[in-house]
Amino acid sequence: MKSALLSLILLIAVSLSAVSIYDIQFTTVAGIDNTYPSRYTGKIVSIEGIVTAVDYKNDAYFLSERINGPWRGIMISDRKNRPNIGDLVMLTGTVRETFGMTCLQDLSSFRILDSNLTLPQALSVTTGQLNRADQAEAYEGVFIRVLNSTCSQSMATKNRFYVTDGTGQCQVRQGDFGDRVAIYASRIGEQYNSISGILIYAFGEYALSPRSRTDIVVMQPVFNQNRSWGRIKSIYK
Repeated sequence: MKSALLSLILLIAVSLSAVSIYDIQFTTVAGIDNTYPSRYTGKIVSIEGIVTAVDYKNDAYFLSERINGPWRGIMISDRKNRPNIGDLVMLTGTVRETFGMTCLQDLSSFRILDSNLTLPQALSVTTGQLNRADQAEAYEGVFIRVLNSTCSQSMATKNRFYVTDGTGQCQVRQGDFGDRVAIYASRIGEQYNSISGILIYAFGEYALSPRSRTDIVVMQPVFNQNRSWGRIKSIYK
């Protein structure tokens, strides 16, 4: 009897440790509200990941698998533990859907395995990919970036603006990661080398949420410093 019980415990432990962030997030079923709920909803799972963002709504953070990619990021709702960006953590919790986002909550265990790790590289996506639910869902909770985009609409009073790289418009939503984050005042027509952050889902729309002001890299104008005044003067001789 003891042997059977031990085998059962080991089987459960192995099955929990085998679950990845990808396993939890991947789905092709939109669900009744078109938010693509996890097939693990309601189940207790154990996962491991690197912290990519903290202080989301003051009580959540995000994890990524060691190699970044679609379906490989997730939100952790946790008011007790306060990991830092770059921590490698292992935790156990229940998979839930919170306002359209898949997350882990009600943690029963939490352990920091390592610290100060280099983050997985931000995944480059197009603004058009973030504009359609059937494509954007794969990047929910993922550390991403858009390149060479232009501000197409600004809603500064709501800490939001919209950008496009020519493939479609997507929302950039600021202020989600703690009160200390400086809000950037965007302007229509302004260009950006890159905007990085976490893709979130709120109020029926996906949005790229920068973790800090430094996640927004404004494209600087290029000035020609190599003018030949001697040649210009010679034209008028």
